[in-house]
Amino acid sequence: QLAPQKLFGLDLRPESLPADVAGEALRLWHEGQARAALSLLYRGALVRLIERDGIQLRESDTEGDCLRLVMRRTQRDKAAFFGQLTAAWEGAAYAGRAPADGEALCRNWSAHFGMNPA
Repeated sequence: QLAPQKLFGLDLRPESLPADVAGEALRLWHEGQARAALSLLYRGALVRLIERDGIQLRESDTEGDCLRLVMRRTQRDKAAFFGQLTAAWEGAAYAGRAPADGEALCRNWSAHFGMNPA
């Protein structure tokens, strides 16, 4: 099954991501662009989950569907971080709320979804 190229309006093509997702998100965060930063982190996480973890998403999946799949199919630490990221993304995207821990999400993203995750 082919991975969707878009999910809830987000571009999930790997080539749409910058080389340093976390660094670019942190730059956006510091510029006051919380929604853009969280969108980048969330898109990057979804792309890595599809590519590396073999998570199979459908175009009809919601953020909640994605989270349930990740909770079932990845390590506890990664799933917990993805849960925090999902909540932050949903708050920014749908409620216009920037999370208090946005900078920490940027700084911790690479530990779970970077090029060489631990």
